[in-house]
Amino acid sequence: MSREFSTPSPYSRRHFLRNAGIGTALMGGAAFNPVLSSTASAASESYKVAPLHQLLLLSNEWCTIINDAALRAAKVLGLPYQSTTFNLNDSLALTQAQSAAAAGAKLFLTNSMDGSSLGPIAKTAHSLGGYLVNVGTDIPWTSPLDYGPGFSQDFHPREDIGFYGAVRETVRQAVAKFGDKATFFHITGPTGTFADDLRSAAVNHAVSEFPGVKIIGSLPGNWNAGDGQKATEDLISRLGVPNGIIAQNDGSLTGVLAALRGLGIKAGDKVLTCGVDGSTDILRAIKSGRVTATAFQSPAYHGIQAVAHLFDALNGYQFTTPERFVGFAGIVVTKDNVEGVLKRYVDNPNLPFDPRLLSHVISGDNWDPQAPLVPIKYEEYFGVVPKPAGYKPPAAYVASIKSGEFDRVTRQYEAAYKLKLEDFDYPGVKV
Repeated sequence: MSREFSTPSPYSRRHFLRNAGIGTALMGGAAFNPVLSSTASAASESYKVAPLHQLLLLSNEWCTIINDAALRAAKVLGLPYQSTTFNLNDSLALTQAQSAAAAGAKLFLTNSMDGSSLGPIAKTAHSLGGYLVNVGTDIPWTSPLDYGPGFSQDFHPREDIGFYGAVRETVRQAVAKFGDKATFFHITGPTGTFADDLRSAAVNHAVSEFPGVKIIGSLPGNWNAGDGQKATEDLISRLGVPNGIIAQNDGSLTGVLAALRGLGIKAGDKVLTCGVDGSTDILRAIKSGRVTATAFQSPAYHGIQAVAHLFDALNGYQFTTPERFVGFAGIVVTKDNVEGVLKRYVDNPNLPFDPRLLSHVISGDNWDPQAPLVPIKYEEYFGVVPKPAGYKPPAAYVASIKSGEFDRVTRQYEAAYKLKLEDFDYPGVKV
């Protein structure tokens, strides 16, 4: 991969690390001392810095963790940081981005609701010499390549892999417990959103591998506890108690558990349940046996990876075409590994990932994505919804596939992945 650097800022790396109050020795764990040595030596170099503004989807736990992790990663990398919340309204996100730009922000991180704000925000960022990273929903069959260099990266959890794994494990256990004719309810998300379509496809894929298993009822839980509880109560009143309930996210799964508790039905015994996201209450419910599985897609990683990418883009790192649309599969959490997940990702006061190792500019040949981060093939990811009429993929994407660049970058990312998500003894970075 090529590395090109912008004109250095008058502020040295050591200067802004000192001002951030974190010094140069941030890494915990003796096993990582060689990496610490190489990254610490970069402290004498100069890097560009610019204000970063995060646009948060909601004020829920998921977004709060992203915000906290991004804030601390920005501190490590010396980037001034602010955030606002747009409450599922992409039009408001655009207004907030424009206000932040007027106040001096150049770098933007958003968790888009429907993708409608991405083009205008990217244009705003580019006009200022800055960049945008999105960790939320985009318009199906579009990518950063459709919006120019200001939209530097789309980053997504591979829910078609992670959630599929959580559902498959739950159905497997239900078949072992109740027989091969096990029945399930499906609590979906907001109708018509791509994220909901993707998760529904993962559910259908997993259930199809067990021919006798059936989904006998489905209602939207809209990714919140209240609607998840109501949907569960409505379905049970009409169809009786199923063997399992699949919730399209852990917010609605919280509501599923509340409904079962209110009806005197023991979750984990009479009914097996699963979700996706890995919220704290659901992880603890797995530990207690009330939930069978969830797909943990660390929200902290979303924030840290995005901040490191923006830092690199600002400092002239030239990302290849495949690196601009990437994703990772999380951890399927069950009772077998939940204590490790809680240890590293929930009960740990430190950042569970190192922002400096995620920066190509700082870490160089030691770069480690610290998650199974790989480029996304559009056909695999967007294939759950029809292509728009007359759709043609971006020419740069087609060229990347044909030239072998896409596969080459994928292999490079796979080889660089050293610090595994399942390394639950990693102490993290104190910030």
